[in-house]
Parts: sequence; C-alpha cells; structure tokens
Amino acid sequence: MTDDVGRTRGGRESRAHGSARREAAKVHRNTRQTKGKSVIVEPESEDENVEEQQFEDEHEVDIGQQASEHEDELEVEDEMEVADDVEDEMEVAEEQTPPPPEKKSRKKNPRTTQGRNPPPVSEPPVTSYDGGPKDLSLLPGFGKHVAVAIWRGDCKNRYLRCMNNRKKINDFDLPRRGLRWFWDVVDATGLRPLLKTNYNHLDWGLLTAFTERWHPETDTFHLPIGEMTITLDDVSCLLHIPITGKMLNHLGTSCTVEEGEDMCYEYLNFSRTECRKEFKKMKGAHIGFFMLDKIYTENMKAVVRAEKKKMSDDKVQHLRECTIRSFLLYLLGATFFTNKSMQYVDVIFLTYLQDLSLVNTWNWGASGLAYMYNYLDAASRPGCGNLGGYNAMFHAWILSHFERFGSRYVDVNYSHNDPIAAKYYPFKGGKYPTEHRTTLDRMEVDEVTWRPYEDHRQTRPFEDISWYTGWIMCGTAMISPYLPERVLRQFGHVQSIPRHPDVSAKAGMTRFSIAEAFADYLVANYVTEEMRGPRAHNGFETVDGYIAWFYRVSHPKLWAPIDGNPKRPTDYEVLLEEDITAEKCDVFEICKTVHAEVREKLDGDLTFEEAKELLEKVYNDLTPVVTYSVQRRKKADSGEKVYNDFTRYVIHQLRVQKVLFKIVFNGTSTLSK
Repeated sequence: MTDDVGRTRGGRESRAHGSARREAAKVHRNTRQTKGKSVIVEPESEDENVEEQQFEDEHEVDIGQQASEHEDELEVEDEMEVADDVEDEMEVAEEQTPPPPEKKSRKKNPRTTQGRNPPPVSEPPVTSYDGGPKDLSLLPGFGKHVAVAIWRGDCKNRYLRCMNNRKKINDFDLPRRGLRWFWDVVDATGLRPLLKTNYNHLDWGLLTAFTERWHPETDTFHLPIGEMTITLDDVSCLLHIPITGKMLNHLGTSCTVEEGEDMCYEYLNFSRTECRKEFKKMKGAHIGFFMLDKIYTENMKAVVRAEKKKMSDDKVQHLRECTIRSFLLYLLGATFFTNKSMQYVDVIFLTYLQDLSLVNTWNWGASGLAYMYNYLDAASRPGCGNLGGYNAMFHAWILSHFERFGSRYVDVNYSHNDPIAAKYYPFKGGKYPTEHRTTLDRMEVDEVTWRPYEDHRQTRPFEDISWYTGWIMCGTAMISPYLPERVLRQFGHVQSIPRHPDVSAKAGMTRFSIAEAFADYLVANYVTEEMRGPRAHNGFETVDGYIAWFYRVSHPKLWAPIDGNPKRPTDYEVLLEEDITAEKCDVFEICKTVHAEVREKLDGDLTFEEAKELLEKVYNDLTPVVTYSVQRRKKADSGEKVYNDFTRYVIHQLRVQKVLFKIVFNGTSTLSK
C-alpha cells in the first residue's frame, strides 16, 4: 500500500483520509484574503507553527467556529466520497485518526477589547489667552490673529510691504490745465482730489504696528485706550471723495475675459487683438498700468488728429470720452483700488465709468473704505506679508489722529480747500514695527486727537451718512462691517459699551439687501441720538465699566511682560479706567494761571461788572480742580495715598471762594467787602 492510498481518488485529491482533512484545515488557516482573493501563506519553520497555535489560542473563538464550520463541510463531502467506494475506506480505516476535539468557545470581553484601543482624547477648547481676551464672545477667531504669535515671541521681525503707487501718479503725463473738455468732466466726477493725496514715502513699520491691532470681527483698531477706526467722515475729510450714493456692487473681483474685451473695445478704444494679448499677459481681465498709460496717450493723440481733420462731433466726443475713462481707470487703480501686485487694474471698475455723467453718483468713498478694510483683515493674519488698499489714506489717518506717531512735515502753503491728506509730507520710516509696538502699548488717552477736522468743517461739513451702521462693500467679494457705535469718541460723544457686531451687521445679507439698507439708513440702520449718548467735553470720556469690559474681551497690548518686572495688580483694568475717565488736570498750573489773571485785573481799575465777569471766569476755571480733587479723594479713601497738603489747601480756598462768589452774585455786598 503506497503513501497515496486514501489520498487520491480518480486522479484527484481525496479528502476522506483523516490526515488529508487535517492538511486541508491547515491550509485553510494559512489562507489570507487579499482584495477578494485567497492567498496561501506557507509557514517557514516549526516556530511559525507554534506561533500559529498561539494565535489560535488567543483568538480561539473565531478560529474554532471557522474550523468547526469548515470541518462540517468536509465531513459532508467525505460521506459522498465514501458512498462511491466503500472498499477504499475499509483499507485505510486503520490509518485514520480521529479529528481533534473542538475547543470550547469563550465570549469576548467587550471591556478588554475597548481598553486596548481607547478613543482619542480631544484637546479642550481655548477659552482665554494670556494678555487677553478672557472672554471670546467678541473675538471668537482671535486664535488665528497675529497678536497671538507676537505675544508668544514669534513674528518679532515681521513687517508688511505696504503698496504705494505714488510714482505712477507722479510720472503720469497730465494734460494742460486749460483743456476744458478734459478737466471739467474729471472735476464733475469728484475724483480729481486723488491727485493730491499721495505720498512719496510710507512708514512701513508704523502701518504694520497699527495693522497688528486690527480685528476683522469689528473692523476697528484695538488700542490700550479703546477702539478706533477709519470712518466715512475720515474718508470725506482726508480725500474730499463722495461718501454718498450707490456702492459698487459687481460680482466677484473681476469680469470674464469676453466681457472685458467688449468693454475695452467700446469704452477705451482698445482693439480686441491687443486686449486679448494683454489679458493673456496679465492672466485675467486686467490691464497693466504701462498699457493703460499707452491707451490714454494714443487716445489723446487721436483726439488731436480728429479735431484737426474736423471729423464728426460724435467721433471726436467718443475719443474724448475714451481718453477720460482711461485716465480715471488709471487713477482709481493707482489709489483707491491698489492691489498687492501694483502692476495692473481690474477691468471690472470700467463698468462704473461707462456713463461719465453718472460717475459722481457712485459711492467711491464707502467702496474704497471696504476695499481697505478687506486688506486690513488679511494683513491681521500671521502669514500675510503685503498690505494692499489705499495706504496713503491709511497713513494720513494716523498722522491726523496721532501727532506723536510718524515723522512728517506740514505744508506751509496748505489751504483748507485741499484735502487734509495733502497737508502732510511723511518721511520714510523703518520697515520694522518694534518701536511702534512699544509706543502703542504705552499709549495714553490724551495722546489721541479724537476730532481733528473741526477747523475743516466749512469746507467739508459732517454728513449724516457717517452714522450708518451695517455692511459696506466693494463688490460681492469685499464686504465688511462698518460700526460707528464702537468709536463714538471720534464723533464727539461719550463712548459706551457697544452692541455685538452681529446685531448691527446682520448675517445672510446679499449685495441687493446691503444696498437697500445703505440707501434707507435713516430708517433702521442708523446710530440714533439715544445710542450716541451725551456729548463728550474732553473728547476721551467713556461710561463707567467700558475700559474694564474692553480689557476683558480684547487684547489691547502686544508685548508680553518681561521676566523680572513687577506683576500687574489684579484690578489693573479698573484702576486704568478710573485714570482715563477722570478729568486729568494739573492743579498747580490752573491755580497759577488764575492767580496771575486776578493779579493783573486787580492792578487796574475795576468796575462792578468787570469784577463780576472776573469772578465768574475764576469760578469756571477752578471747577475742574474741584471735580478732579473729589475723584482723587475717592481713590484715597480706598487706600491709595494721593492726597497732599497742597491739594487740601486748594480745596479749602475753593470753599471760601464759593461763599464769596455767592455773596457777590446775589448783590448783597460790594467788591470792597
């Protein structure tokens, strides 16, 4: 009897033999499923067989069940083979061995299984940051702001390349002043003042330091003394640009290439072939400044030729309008709508220059401000390295409100008929903002000029549209909140704790609903007189609790405390608020001035009316001293020693003077008494 007895049957393998069944079970265990195909893995040594046996013991439930099911299938097949040939079965009966006994199955322990692969632990949400804010209700996206990186010690050498197209404006070949058909139309558009509001140099470090304090949630600068921003009134006074009318409402940031070719051919007299080449070079519906200057020059020459040849009036007028449009497009692209490339202007703005008689009906001020806001939002992120928008306006705003910041000289020939931005000539500053960061961290409230345009109102009166609150836009891609209630001190009112930005700038608005809300601002989207509160006497007043609230929801300082310096008191914000809201005055200087004035009057002959006026003036001059002393006394009672003998003496004298004032004003005595 050979070794093949019981192992083959009719030229095929027989599974009736016990050893054959064991081998079949062994092959089954060594089979792996790979992409739907069975792959047989042969063990290389006996150690591997031992490992397989250990694997079975550890996973005896699954393997036992699979082996049992497989053996049942083999037994059914064996019975069919035994029925075919009983004699072969009898010959190999002695060699058969009984199958191994089935092992008892055990239930899985779900707790043990779960313990081997515990779920990943999620990081706890950040609810506050060192240096503020402690409450993220106002600035929920503060974690992505550049101030976080600066506080950690990162981005120390970060600076922004501030885009400035002043050279392009200076090198532009303007027509002579007596060319009426050109300058009359340009003056009617209201855009001519933009020729005077550009600077040769920008202080990159200064603009970077202010940009690091800009927050997109409120579109305001968060400074140690509170919030400030560039308002519509700032745009009107700094640039003399219209801030009323319809805002630019185009879709996206640019038009299609086909639409751009049509507009350039019809409104700029620019051939389609050349236009197609320019768009291909600029990778979109954009025209480079060099090409736009060339279009302007060629159209101007064409006007001269047409006038000499005495062509039809329609032809001459068309060429003149194309010349004016190319100039205005160049002017807007180099000022209000300066992008980060500084190489081209988007053709989409030509949409608003089609009818030159309607150019002044568009709200260039509000749309240009939204364009600036959009680039400030992007520059407040750590990864941004360039600042687009009209940075000359941004720089002029800083120079107007902060006399301490930025080197500049004032034009001695400046007239209020010109925009206020034309008043300054800033020097070129350093590109790194390190020193400006420190200066801003140490800023005090009396260093700010809250209302710098009071002597300019005869030329540029205040417009009620500046009280609009809601969204402003420059097309659908650049929409930003405009919230004047957050900067009431810039409008001459006491600053109160403002509403949440979501209340004023509601979500889910489209370009049509925004335009409608802006047009109907006097009805609903308006900072009412009740919301404005009382007028501010000194320009920096705030309601009680404003500074403490601001320090809780914002990050007013950028530099972290230096190791070794004394720690701030826990009630620092409250103490700071008391110092800011209190009317600061120098008691000694006021009393010295009053003393000199009284002595000067007493040296001469005084009538009763003159004496009465003198006493009334002295009374008014000393009133702030009384108010200041009372406020300081409250702090002294709380434990702060700020009261000295001189202050006590002044208050005593004021009490005596009050009695004398009452006697004189009531007419019960004379000056001699």
